[in-house]
Amino acid sequence: MSIIESNNWNNLPWRHLRPGIEQAVIATGADSMTVTIGRVYSGHEKRPHSHPNEQIALVVSGECDYYVDGVPYHLTAGSWVTVPANVEHYIHVHDCDEPCYQMDIFTPARPEYKAAYEQFLEEQKKAN
Repeated sequence: MSIIESNNWNNLPWRHLRPGIEQAVIATGADSMTVTIGRVYSGHEKRPHSHPNEQIALVVSGECDYYVDGVPYHLTAGSWVTVPANVEHYIHVHDCDEPCYQMDIFTPARPEYKAAYEQFLEEQKKAN
């Protein structure tokens, strides 16, 4: 059963995913979806991939080119692109001094993101 949560992503710790990309998982209590916020820097490590989840990639601030099935979509603050299940995609942030803040909404949920983030939070708690 979903629980009611409220917070601000500016208060969440960022988990390092790979060079140039950090992530926070929002609303870890949601049952049927996963929402993440990514901070992506120019020169980040690109990693084309696909997954069985549908996804909406929404740029909160900054800009990027978001490739879906080989087609680049130039996204700026407020822009989004949908990613169908099992279609290759990736983000490319380039020539920007500021990071791109990008929200991802996945359905069905991605329990591996929730589990990894909860483990990260526990490690952070132990370290402090």
